[in-house]
Amino acid sequence: MFVLLDIETLPDDLQNLPDNTTHKLTFKVVFTIKDVPDSFTGIVFENSAGELQLEHFNNPKGNRRKIITLKNKLAAGAFDQIEQCLYAKSRGESVSYPVQLETLQKRVSGTPRA
Repeated sequence: MFVLLDIETLPDDLQNLPDNTTHKLTFKVVFTIKDVPDSFTGIVFENSAGELQLEHFNNPKGNRRKIITLKNKLAAGAFDQIEQCLYAKSRGESVSYPVQLETLQKRVSGTPRA
């Protein structure tokens, strides 16, 4: 089970903002996955078409790989729900915590099924 515990607002990270975009939120997502605490950071920005997007998942170094691994552990569509919470926070809307999302139940090769 993935449990989103908090979205912390960090100081604005304008240095990593893509060109022709507007900064909306620099954040740290605090969560547990299978009761193990973890976090990742990033920014929410608005592109020239007015669409919200996520970026900058590499601070601290290696954070981008963590996001890829996390997406692989979550059920289909679960990371989209995390994105929606981030977009809501960037618009100043309240987000109710904790947010629980399903993870994939992967069976280790060679072990019997329960």
